[in-house]
Amino acid sequence: MFERFFLGRLSGKLLVMTMIFVMLAEVVIFIPSATMFRQNWLQERAEAAGLLVLAIEGVPNYQGREMLSHRFMQDTDVSMVSLNRIGTSGEASGQIILGKMPEGGQAVYTDDLRVKRRLPLFRDSFRDFFSDGSGYMRILTPPTVDGVAVVEVYVPRHALKMALEDYCQRVLLWSLAISILTGLMIYFALSVMIVNPVRKLASELAEFRMDPRKRLGDTPTNTRRDEIGQLEREFVTMKDGVRTRLRQQQRLATLGMAMAKINHDLRNVMSSTQLISDRLAEDKEERIRKMGKRLVRAVDRGVKLCEATLSFSKSVEERPKPRKTPLGVLVNEAAVDSLYAEKNTKNKTKFINNIAPELHVFADPDHTYRLFHNLLRNAVQAMEHSDIKTLVVEASDVDGKTIIRIIDTGPGLPVAAQENLFKAFTASTHAGGTGLGLTIARELARAQGGNLQLESTTETGTVFVVGLPSHQIS
Repeated sequence: MFERFFLGRLSGKLLVMTMIFVMLAEVVIFIPSATMFRQNWLQERAEAAGLLVLAIEGVPNYQGREMLSHRFMQDTDVSMVSLNRIGTSGEASGQIILGKMPEGGQAVYTDDLRVKRRLPLFRDSFRDFFSDGSGYMRILTPPTVDGVAVVEVYVPRHALKMALEDYCQRVLLWSLAISILTGLMIYFALSVMIVNPVRKLASELAEFRMDPRKRLGDTPTNTRRDEIGQLEREFVTMKDGVRTRLRQQQRLATLGMAMAKINHDLRNVMSSTQLISDRLAEDKEERIRKMGKRLVRAVDRGVKLCEATLSFSKSVEERPKPRKTPLGVLVNEAAVDSLYAEKNTKNKTKFINNIAPELHVFADPDHTYRLFHNLLRNAVQAMEHSDIKTLVVEASDVDGKTIIRIIDTGPGLPVAAQENLFKAFTASTHAGGTGLGLTIARELARAQGGNLQLESTTETGTVFVVGLPSHQIS
């Protein structure tokens, strides 16, 4: 339940992450702070011992010496204080003025406070913190009275270990409090600034996905200048755009269905008209025969327009089923149908297939056949009035794609046709054309992960380039 309603939300994850990061930062800070605490703890004992020495040495016969020494040992955990006096010969001799010398066999670790360090040794802090507390700390501190070389202070290591553990507990509690407080402040701040707007946006997106056409009301304009405000404004713009596209697609679908019905009926009418025009074209009277031939050509153009329109409407609906396909064989089939499908037998086009037999593409054979059939048929029609009619197809494998070039010797494309080359019903360059061939060919190429482009066109010929995958696209 906790994980579902708390950790499952972005704000809850953010709170936990903030607490973890603050704790990690505190751990990094704790190491030098614990070292400084140890140094200060030892320094305080040494300074207190120095003041005690000053009091005892200043009033040698002070009656409260024993009581003062006993109270000092209780408050500071110091077990012994000794003075290394400088004799007349210049040699130092030790004198215990408080406590007694630790028993032999116990480890004694020396910390010389007379040596000033910019940073204390972290190693000593780890050693004392993780020790078992046995042994003593021997603190060397500068003297506070004349005639003394150094003051030695002995402190049980277990007292230092307990002080470090107490400091660690206090730092841990403060770190937890700081991390929770920081996390909560960031939690509430980001909940208001980010999480709640994103949650609202996700809810609106889910409602929009369920029924994109339904408008829940006018959304107030967001005035935020940050990324969240930009995201909300872009989402509103996207919804309006999608609704507009859906309305357009609905109208186009209705129009397409009406066109399909009209096209079907029109083809039936055209078929009957074609039979009549064929008979008129064979009439004995010259005038009627000429009118019949003109009618035959008009009917042929009408039938081709109906077939091209249906082909264009179906090309975007079929999903390609790519598989390993021999490219050269497929291009040969498309070339044969393109070269001999035309009724004009005078168009003697020389076809050259320079594709290596072992070259394969990973594409849908039917879609790829239609792609090349459209391109080769356009090339044949473009060379209808050329003196030299040569159609060359070559291919090469480049960076995981097969690049196919279709080269003809036609007169080239006019400027107007180049500007609208891949737009339906606008790019035809010969009488009776629909301008759908290149549009359908490009859609068939892109549906299979490829593309179709015009490489060059001059007075001596035109080159189209088709790119198709040579292996399966993951």
